Amino acid sequence: MTPLELQDMLVAEMEKLFYDWLYKNPNYNPNDPESQERIPLQIFSQHIPTTSANSEADPVPYIIVRLSSGDDSGAGDSNNVVNVVIIAGIWDDNEAAQGHRDVLNIIQKVYQRFSENPSLNDKAAFTGEFHWAAQEDNYFPFYFGACQISFNIPALRREDKYA
Repeated sequence: MTPLELQDMLVAEMEKLFYDWLYKNPNYNPNDPESQERIPLQIFSQHIPTTSANSEADPVPYIIVRLSSGDDSGAGDSNNVVNVVIIAGIWDDNEAAQGHRDVLNIIQKVYQRFSENPSLNDKAAFTGEFHWAAQEDNYFPFYFGACQISFNIPALRREDKYA
């Protein structure tokens, strides 16, 4: 298994985990019957896709599954550690400014998922190491937060006669 395969599996897991969670749509137009007041999270791999300069569509609400780093100790262990950052971004124009609650609920759901069952498709395992952070500055009506989660994936080993 490679870190990219882990990332693809995590994107699919996030899609399953949040399939019915709905958030405010920054592009909602009550005069447009095609627009919706609440929409599901978009799940992106590594980055938000680039859009044309003419695009007015805002990508929020979203989750980004970003590979951040990895480690092979070289000690002959059977695992590599891959660190992944999961970034949540939402839009909420309510003047009570409580959008951070949605972001923290997303982070909690990810933590709960892997704390209760550390296995990801029987191919990767949550190490138990989990860190999170919420935005400190005010970007109203946008709210952001992230968590770093680490996984063990199978390591490659030498196969020559000196291994």
